[in-house]
Amino acid sequence: MLLKKISTFTCILSIVGVLSAHAGTRDIDFDFIKYHQFSQLPTAVVSETNTLLLSDSPEYVGPTGGVLSAGTINGTGRVYFYHVNEMAEPQKMAIVLENTSVDSNTVQVYREIKSIATDDYFAAGRDLSKKDLEQPVPSKPIYSFSIKERGKHIVFPDLNNATIQKDELFTGIVDFESDKPVMAQVMMIPLGTDPINASETISQLPIDEVRLRGTFTGANRHLLVNPAYNTSLGGAYIEIGNDREDTFLEGVDELDNKAYVKDVGNYGVSYTLTIPTVGTDPFRLYFNPMGGAYSGSFAITTKRRWQRDEGHTVMYHIGGEDGLRVLGHNTIEDSRYMGNYYGGDTLTIRFMPAGASNLPFRFVLVPEALANPQYKDITIKTEPRMLENTIDNARKTELKRLENRIDNDRKIDGRK
Repeated sequence: MLLKKISTFTCILSIVGVLSAHAGTRDIDFDFIKYHQFSQLPTAVVSETNTLLLSDSPEYVGPTGGVLSAGTINGTGRVYFYHVNEMAEPQKMAIVLENTSVDSNTVQVYREIKSIATDDYFAAGRDLSKKDLEQPVPSKPIYSFSIKERGKHIVFPDLNNATIQKDELFTGIVDFESDKPVMAQVMMIPLGTDPINASETISQLPIDEVRLRGTFTGANRHLLVNPAYNTSLGGAYIEIGNDREDTFLEGVDELDNKAYVKDVGNYGVSYTLTIPTVGTDPFRLYFNPMGGAYSGSFAITTKRRWQRDEGHTVMYHIGGEDGLRVLGHNTIEDSRYMGNYYGGDTLTIRFMPAGASNLPFRFVLVPEALANPQYKDITIKTEPRMLENTIDNARKTELKRLENRIDNDRKIDGRK
């Protein structure tokens, strides 16, 4: 039964794809599909793991540099920085780890990625968003080192070669694991300055009014749509970054006497959103920015209901490679097509909220019958013939499988 349904809908959707391929690459008309009547799909937090040190306040650094943020990481953690050089002279970023233990401390570094330095803030945020997906955290460290008791060590040494000119934004990430607690310091300092020496004497800069810095639990967040989306019940959407269904991380600013802070936008957080689906109707997925201009990347892995492997992953880029600078500026009606899927598929969407971009945003699930009025006519006319052919092909496939099994059994028994 399952095989017949799968084959039938595969053929049907192939025909539909020919008719709707051009329309599918364009933004969809929300009024036409009655988007305002769509229901919101509930999400549950499956897990929130690892420590995040967010460094984005002061976002604009000047008239002098200094320590921009600092926080304790014990175990697996991430440092995410996002700063603009407002000084006349070029600067560089530096990250220093201090071993706060009385014993030797081993640090394993798993990933170091940085954006281009540019005065186009969307370009910098978009660049890091794309690199985050292209260079996921590996299972093995790229290097490791030991810090003696009460000692210091730089991490992400390549930052020493990354020059930040006046008015340029620079953003990056380092993921590492320490055996014991370390205090991570993020600094903007003049070129040629030794980071270890600077960490001993340089001033700590106060947090700005946006207050986007601090230590948080939840560098990795896994969300699950529960219950599964039923494709036969009409259109639906999932809203990300609204501080209601998807709450913002809460933490402390250790440079400000552990004052309460909130990561408004969950910047620096790696999201995994799992969307299981049921039903028989094919559907489309669209990205819809709700909070303002957005430019970033998303990786979507699709596990078809008949697949046993990990599924197929496709990258979607909002802004930049699609010819637009941003999507969603001064409107909540913009959308971007993100593929066709079947009822019964499981979608896994990975992303990190792009720096400079705005939240919240939505993933909109649109049944093919809503997006393409010709869909129902096509299925009515083609399904009986397709079903007959599918049954015949299924019988031939099963017969061939049995013949191969019998042949293999004979070979094993030594009989020809």
